[in-house]
Amino acid sequence: MVNETGQYSLVIFDEATDFTEDMIVYLLSRMRNAYVNYKPQMFLMTNPDYNSFLRLWIQDFYLDTTTGIPKEELAGVKRYFFRQGNTMLWYNSLEEAEAVHGTGHESGISSFAFVPATCRDNPPLLKAQPDYISRLMSLPRVEMERLLLGSWFARPEASGLFKREWCQMVDRPNPRAKQRVRAWDFAFSKPSEQYPNPDWTRGILISKDKSKVYTVEDVVSMRDRVHEVERLIFQTAINDGQDVVISIPQDPAAAAGAYAKDLQRRLAEMGFTCRLSKPVKSKVTRFAPFSSIAQAGFVQVVVADWNKDFFEELENFDGDPKKKDDQCDCCSDCILILNREMQLPSFELADLTQTPTFTVPNMVLPEPPKVLSIF
Repeated sequence: MVNETGQYSLVIFDEATDFTEDMIVYLLSRMRNAYVNYKPQMFLMTNPDYNSFLRLWIQDFYLDTTTGIPKEELAGVKRYFFRQGNTMLWYNSLEEAEAVHGTGHESGISSFAFVPATCRDNPPLLKAQPDYISRLMSLPRVEMERLLLGSWFARPEASGLFKREWCQMVDRPNPRAKQRVRAWDFAFSKPSEQYPNPDWTRGILISKDKSKVYTVEDVVSMRDRVHEVERLIFQTAINDGQDVVISIPQDPAAAAGAYAKDLQRRLAEMGFTCRLSKPVKSKVTRFAPFSSIAQAGFVQVVVADWNKDFFEELENFDGDPKKKDDQCDCCSDCILILNREMQLPSFELADLTQTPTFTVPNMVLPEPPKVLSIF
C-alpha cells in the first residue's frame, strides 16, 4: 500500500534473500502513514539462504547454533532492533531497547518477529501433492536441508583446508609456551555507505611450546583509519610484552613497503622485536603448514568471544580473493616465524675484570718413552 507521497503502509517481499539489506532498510525508512490506528508493517518471505544478511538477523536468537534449524519454541517471539550506521543492534524487550535509545516514536526502535515454516505446515499442499516430501528428500544435501528441514546453515562443504574439530579448546594461554608471535594483517578502512563491509585489520597471537603444541591465544580486530589502527598496534604490543615477536606484512608496492619498514623502526625503538613478512607464495600454499599442524592435533584455541568468527573464516578459506582471509594470513605468518626464529640458550659470561689465577697440582710426570733404534 502506497499513497501519493511515497509513504508505504504495507510492504511484502517474496524471496527476500534476493534483495540486499540496504534495499530492505531503505524501504523501512519509507514506511509511515497518517492513520493513527494502523501501524505500517513489512513481511519478508523466503527460503533459508546461508549467504543472506537475514541469517545474521536471526541466527543468534531464533536458530539452533549447530544445525541452523529454527527453534520451535521461539517462533513468533518478538524482538526489537535499532540500526546504528550499518550495524543492527538487537534487544529482547522494548524496555531494554528504550533504556539505550530512548522512548517514543523518534527513538528509531523497530520490532521484529521470525515465524518459520516448512512444507509440513502446509497440509493442503501435501494433500494435493503427496509425493512432495519424497521429491525434496531426493534433492542434493544442501537443497534438501534448506527446503525440507529449513536449515539456514546448509551450504556446500568447505575446501577442507581447516576444520574446527581438529582443535582442542582450552581455558587459558599455554603456560609452557616458549615462543609467541603476534602477526598482523592490515586494512585501513572503516565501514561506509559506499563500502559497508570492508576488510578487517587483524592481529593474531599464537604461541609454541617445547612439545610443538601451538595455541591461538588472542585475536584483536578493527575496521578504521590508519591512525586508529596504529594506536591498536602499539597498545597491543605493550599489552603483549617485549617477549612477543611482531610480524608486519610488507606488500610489494613501494609505498606499502616503505610504510612497513617505518612501522618496524618505530616498534623497534620502543623495544619490540619486529619482523617483516613478504608473501612470495599463494595464500593457500602459505596456509598449508598451519592446516597440517591443526589436522595432526597440535593446535589449541583459547575460548573467547572471537572464536566463532575465527573458525568460520578458516573453514571457508579456499584461496578465493572475494572471501575474507585476514585471519588465515595471520595464522600463516605466525607459523612461519615461530619455526624460523632460533631460540638461543641463556648463559652468563665470566667476569673478565679480575686477573685469573691458576693452580697447578703436584703431578708425577711419566718417564719419556724409550726409543728402539735399529741399525
